[in-house]
Amino acid sequence: MSTRLLMRAARKACTVAAHWKLNLLMAPFYLRFQIRGHGRAWCIFTHMTPLERLLLYRLGLQQPAGAVLLEVGSYLGASACFLVAAAQEIGGQVHCVDTWRNEGMSEGFRDTWQEFRTNTERYASLIIPHRGHSVDVAGAFDGQLDLLFIDGDHSYEGCRSDALAWLPHLKPGGIIVMHDYDWAEGVQRVVAELIRPRQRDRGHMLQHTYWARM
Repeated sequence: MSTRLLMRAARKACTVAAHWKLNLLMAPFYLRFQIRGHGRAWCIFTHMTPLERLLLYRLGLQQPAGAVLLEVGSYLGASACFLVAAAQEIGGQVHCVDTWRNEGMSEGFRDTWQEFRTNTERYASLIIPHRGHSVDVAGAFDGQLDLLFIDGDHSYEGCRSDALAWLPHLKPGGIIVMHDYDWAEGVQRVVAELIRPRQRDRGHMLQHTYWARM
């Protein structure tokens, strides 16, 4: 076998090994999620991978009793269901911030509000939706957050505005989660400028998602 083929095979083996390691690490959370009756959430369309959705569930479960979780960019409600599944176990609540007009999404403008409401209906008592632009909602928000998940406008200007608007609401020691860090240059710049200088740990990556304790 040529050196090139050997290197290709080695890379493939490393990829497979990493994949199974990640799946094994998440297996307990997958089983817990299923046993507690949240399986229908897997049917909601999302741009997040299954492991990333389980990561939100895991991070949510790690928050203190009564924790407040908030996501910017809720789309059809898939990520919200994984956050609220955790909130249900810890006696917390989830705030969802979006215009629900599909702004910035690849499929173009459409009103997704009713789809979000239908998909999250069983968790309605634990979800507080805020329909509006992120910066405007943040300006009127007077609570403190244990976990902040930003998955809105991926442009530098949009992502920076979201981070600047919501980071003051994050408690010391709270968790910040940024989606699409691996490819979105705007998200990468915001993490480099606003997150890394303030984070209390080294930061973590799982597929497209970056998170850190602030």
